[in-house]
Amino acid sequence: MNPDAASGKSILYIEDDVVVLTAYRDRLQKAGFDVESSVDGLEAMHILAVRVFDLIILDLALPHFSGVDILKAIRENPRLKSIPVVIFSSNVESAQPSVLKLADKFLLKGDCTFQNLLHAIEDLIAAKFRQAGNT
Repeated sequence: MNPDAASGKSILYIEDDVVVLTAYRDRLQKAGFDVESSVDGLEAMHILAVRVFDLIILDLALPHFSGVDILKAIRENPRLKSIPVVIFSSNVESAQPSVLKLADKFLLKGDCTFQNLLHAIEDLIAAKFRQAGNT
């Protein structure tokens, strides 16, 4: 992504594996995104109570508040429901059709490169801003 296109675009990355979180967060920041991160579901809910993001990257298996519960809370909240959510998880068991339909994209960690994740983010943020321009 062109850093100018990413500039000012905010992402909340919710991931309990600190190694994975750090690696992807750093690369997203180098691509020009403003990335805030959370290592557990309860902390993520506190962050979402005070800040709205352009996109959320969400792991499903999280301590204190599951990714599924976070996704449901986002979709039920009028202030948050239009935020694109990428489920980025290795927890296939939690990715039931009822959960997947609430997300904008599902990427399996083991099968996904950084470039795949970046393309999904680019596409979803571009679509969000196109839609906002049409309303």
